Amino acid sequence: MKRLQISITDIADACGVSAMTVSRALRQSAKVHPETLAKILAKAEELGYFKSSRLGRPHRQKSEKPRRIQLILGGEGSTVSIFHSRLVNHIQRSLIRHNCECVLFSNDASYSGFLILLEALKNQEADARIIIGDFPDSQLKTLLMSFPGAILLDNPGVEEFDATFSSFNFDNYCGARAMLKHLLDSGRRRIILINGTKDHFFSKAMKKAYLSMHKEYGIAADTRMIRHADFTAPGAAAEMAKVIAEKIPFDAVFSNDEMALGVYRTLLSCNISIPEKVAVAGCDNLPLGQMLYPALSTVDLDYGKLAETALNFLLADNGEFSPRRILIAPELLIRESTR
Repeated sequence: MKRLQISITDIADACGVSAMTVSRALRQSAKVHPETLAKILAKAEELGYFKSSRLGRPHRQKSEKPRRIQLILGGEGSTVSIFHSRLVNHIQRSLIRHNCECVLFSNDASYSGFLILLEALKNQEADARIIIGDFPDSQLKTLLMSFPGAILLDNPGVEEFDATFSSFNFDNYCGARAMLKHLLDSGRRRIILINGTKDHFFSKAMKKAYLSMHKEYGIAADTRMIRHADFTAPGAAAEMAKVIAEKIPFDAVFSNDEMALGVYRTLLSCNISIPEKVAVAGCDNLPLGQMLYPALSTVDLDYGKLAETALNFLLADNGEFSPRRILIAPELLIRESTR
């Protein structure tokens, strides 16, 4: 007969580990090896274990107070909801495993909204602050000056600005060069760049890579081929429609994954086949890219590695703050859309 109550000891016996290891695993402790953690959680789920006040060891008050980490998320609309949600998810789960409190603040990019955000941040104590995503330069400068030692994630910071902060970013320039090289080596010579807003750091890196690769291949860059949208699929679809209406010849399109959705829609609605007539490449490796038909070639950005690198630096706690500037190298994922 199936037992109605499952204890930590039952899980430990089934997994061949100690009850202490099971206890740590159920608290998602970073001290448990990932394979052991997965094994214990799978067995606990199979046995139907859920902690109650009557099971396990009596709760004892922790002597060490959890560190409070503020996550400050910038941007607005879909530029936040798809891309940065994955990064925030990685950070939140990792902080929980390291016994940290995670408090998330978001900003709508407006002046009044930023003032409310700034006041809320100042009124709440925090051991560290992680700033993620997009802020206007004036707002970002204010945050960095207000909270010395903050960590910038997926944002290199304001150019020529003297403030004490660390930044952890993807090497968007090298990633873009690698994808453009793939397109050029595949024989594509008329590549449309559907970029984000002009002053965004990602857009600047993409344009710099675009111009440098054309120079290396001895191809004169046509400024009409560099277009700007608002990082959304509808915005990219509208810009792609303008390219077609202007009768600009092209055989490839390079963008990010979200905007590639709009590119696909416009091309297919005009009976332009992918990749036979036009190759399409993205950047970000969002899950939706693999589900497109044909599957989207993309620049793979390892969110988990970016988050862990930043948090390892944050949690090292060596008593000294030494600003770091780290770039995480991306990799190419070549799929059907560029073959």
